Amino acid sequence: MSTLVSSSGSFESTDENNSENTGIQQADISKLGIASILANVTEAAVITNLSGKVVGYNRQLKDVMPHIHDANCITDLFTLSSNLLNTTCLTNIGDIVGRRSGSFPIQLTRIHAGAESQPSIPSFVSMLRAPDTRLPAALLYKLDEHILRFSMRLRQIHIAKKEHARYARQATLDAVTDPLTGLKNRRFVQSFMDLQWHGQFRKGEDPVLILFDIDHFKQINNTHGHPVGDEAIKVFADCLLSQARPTDVVGRWGGEEFIVLLTNCSCEQARVYLERVMTHIRLLKVPCDQGHISMTASAGYCAFSQAKSVEHSFTQADTALYAAKSNGRDRYKKASA
Repeated sequence: MSTLVSSSGSFESTDENNSENTGIQQADISKLGIASILANVTEAAVITNLSGKVVGYNRQLKDVMPHIHDANCITDLFTLSSNLLNTTCLTNIGDIVGRRSGSFPIQLTRIHAGAESQPSIPSFVSMLRAPDTRLPAALLYKLDEHILRFSMRLRQIHIAKKEHARYARQATLDAVTDPLTGLKNRRFVQSFMDLQWHGQFRKGEDPVLILFDIDHFKQINNTHGHPVGDEAIKVFADCLLSQARPTDVVGRWGGEEFIVLLTNCSCEQARVYLERVMTHIRLLKVPCDQGHISMTASAGYCAFSQAKSVEHSFTQADTALYAAKSNGRDRYKKASA
């Protein structure tokens, strides 16, 4: 019968047979007094039988590794690497250390699922021998507690940096995303239009700016309520995005107004896009208490090449949008040259 240290630090008895055949003559591990040995070790320590099975660990190990809940999980936390001992298997180390005397430096490598680099902890292993026969009985692993704490602190810093980076990426994304539709927001679209304006002269491209406005949207809100109005905006946004190319930018300008910037696009290509997207808008269905509602939209568009500035192209497209709405809605109009 051997002893096992529980996570509370007290010793529990186990009925496991610890006299496995390791290839060397060995003593009965139960005669060692594992509790007494561990109580007198100041470093974080683990004791295994000669086959590598953990039979005890002290409170210091529990203090520096609080997530250890029983002895069985310790072997899942470490792998062994040592150039001197030339083995990576805990079950083989007993044969090697048992034929020598003294304490041997080793590296216990923490196992972290998905981690790119595995931190190693300088440690020492020595043989515990029966006091009467001096036969090998168990192995004592002492971890350098200061290095262990330092390693854990580095790991915590690494995790914190990754978490901070994740929050920073999310904050950056939130700063340029409309929360209701998931489209780019007004701030991003304005910046992107400025880049496209300067890029057209350098690359010879001609972006086309399109402004959309959902027809009679106020009536949808007043008749069916704001939740249905919000759903109408989301459905409309998805429609615009689904018909755009990956290189185009679709954004929510504000309220029921949307903006699409078609990159490297001729006015004829813009007209084809508008024909396609207007047809899809007329087929949209938004659920409501009465079943569903349909919607239409008006649009105005202007190529950058026919404007004097980004602001001028926007004004031209807005004027064309107003003309489309004045002429009966559910249509699009190109800005006058």
